[in-house]
Amino acid sequence: MDYSFTKKQEELREKTAAFVAREIPREVARKVDETGEFPHELMRKLADEGFWKINVPTKYGGDGGNVIDLMIFFQEISRALPVLSWTAGDVLLYGNNILKVNGNEEQREKYLPGLMKGDLLFCFALTEPDAGSDAANIAMSAKQRGGEYLLNGNKMFISGASVANIAVTNTRTGPDRYNGITSFLVDTSSEGYSATPIKKLGYKGSDTCEVVYKDVRVEEQDILGGTECLNKGWQQMMRLLNGERLVLSACANGISEAVLAETISYVKKRKKSGSPGIKFQAIEHKIAEMAAQLEAARQLSFYSAWLMAEGKECVRETSMCKVFCAETGKQIAHGGMEITGAYGYDMESDIQRFFRDIPILAIGGGTSQIQKNVIAKTLGL
Repeated sequence: MDYSFTKKQEELREKTAAFVAREIPREVARKVDETGEFPHELMRKLADEGFWKINVPTKYGGDGGNVIDLMIFFQEISRALPVLSWTAGDVLLYGNNILKVNGNEEQREKYLPGLMKGDLLFCFALTEPDAGSDAANIAMSAKQRGGEYLLNGNKMFISGASVANIAVTNTRTGPDRYNGITSFLVDTSSEGYSATPIKKLGYKGSDTCEVVYKDVRVEEQDILGGTECLNKGWQQMMRLLNGERLVLSACANGISEAVLAETISYVKKRKKSGSPGIKFQAIEHKIAEMAAQLEAARQLSFYSAWLMAEGKECVRETSMCKVFCAETGKQIAHGGMEITGAYGYDMESDIQRFFRDIPILAIGGGTSQIQKNVIAKTLGL
């Protein structure tokens, strides 16, 4: 069994790390967090560097990368500015990947060039006020009228909804709980579409919104995958879950790496300047535990990704990966706060920023409790 990086993937890791070192110094990351503004400039730089081609098939001018390539990118970005990995999802996950997995040829040819150039952003509009973890409970209606549909309803906590050009919108088109859902590619400039950003604890700058659709018109060809995918939205979502879980796990691991590095740096400085009476063994043991947890998370992540890349069944492993990496990340961030004390609590510290960012990774893409439900089901329970 070999799930080490290929030469091309190692080059991607080095390229991403170089971008982070050059374009996301500490003061830039802190400014994004303080202002809460969408990082348009950094997104444009990523486009100019060719990162939006990572997972686009070579047929369309992309690099042809798989989920492992995505994880490498997201993990490296998250070590410096987690919110940038979140906004990058508006291209790589909710644009490129959705079109690659569920779009038809016409839709891929129409949108992929703009996504790769950085001229387009997508968002994924699924969650509603009464449909979170129970995604099949969506009530937003799409009523057919001739050759078009009228969309009415509300979406909640939709990342990128006020800056995206296209909202992949999941709607209710039939009475069946699972076979009555349809995804539409909605132009956000359409009359009746409005998005209002929501203030939140972390990942500031990711533009999380409440979205209102009031008689928003879409045509039949705007159904994701084409007209033959009417009422197939649930099945389309299921095909995306493994990849999303793995990418979010990589984000958690990137944050954990950053917290661990910051904590070690702090302790080394304290040891160097501390009085002879200060004992560090208990702290060193805590850091050793954090490092072991992180290594276990990384190994599980890339093993699960290897399974997916090889086309093997991996629902259990990706769910295990998502819950373990997210919960481990929270533990490591909390450990970093405990060890660094007042220093970590200071808003000038990066520890507190990572501490605020990490919790969403146990919520977005399926909560830790939902992942445990999936794992239990695969165990026959």
